[in-house]
Amino acid sequence: MRDSERNSELGNAFLYILIAVAMFAALMFAIRRSVENDSPQSQMDDSKAKIAANDILSYAAIATNAVTLMDQAGTEAAQINFMYPSDVNFNVAPTIDKIFHPDGGGLNYKTLPQFGSDNSTVGLTSGYYIGRFNNVVWTPTTGLDVIFTAFGLSQSVCAAINKKIVGSETIPATVGGDFKRYLIEGSVFSGVNVDLDNGVCPACEDIAALCVSNTSLGVTKYAFYNILVAE
Repeated sequence: MRDSERNSELGNAFLYILIAVAMFAALMFAIRRSVENDSPQSQMDDSKAKIAANDILSYAAIATNAVTLMDQAGTEAAQINFMYPSDVNFNVAPTIDKIFHPDGGGLNYKTLPQFGSDNSTVGLTSGYYIGRFNNVVWTPTTGLDVIFTAFGLSQSVCAAINKKIVGSETIPATVGGDFKRYLIEGSVFSGVNVDLDNGVCPACEDIAALCVSNTSLGVTKYAFYNILVAE
């Protein structure tokens, strides 16, 4: 065999070795990424997100039941008092119209599940908020609706909630300013409420419950809303 032919074969063999090494490295990288993404910690966080999502949805259902019971007892949506148990006037009569009072809706006030909160120390405190303060334009009338909101959620829990209620982890974004104005009573954050319409959240139209996001001043927040009474 000529030297030129031998050198050509050696060169081809070396090239094949380089290709095999590169393919092997790529395979190892893909396997490592797969293992990392499916690590025990990742699985644990996913489980915690699902548990927190279930807890939040369960509390929303309990709130819905409290409003229904109040309606059956003769308290209309416009008469519901959303005063929190921490208020100094919580036990001042009439108590039958207070959603958190045992004489009224009997709804036990609770905090967000620990893993559900974004643990932010900036802005409004993460937690549950219920009130009747604006109109959702796709509800039957222009009357004020009763809205339940879990505010300041972690992104993973928000995605888990949407997966359960609409079958997708996609989190629609709201526009037009801070979404507290659409989802929380203005007196809580010293702001002015605005009606919730499809210009604010196109993906929310005709959806009674959904977790959405909002980016204001460079900070993204997540909140789950549930229309308890659609007027």
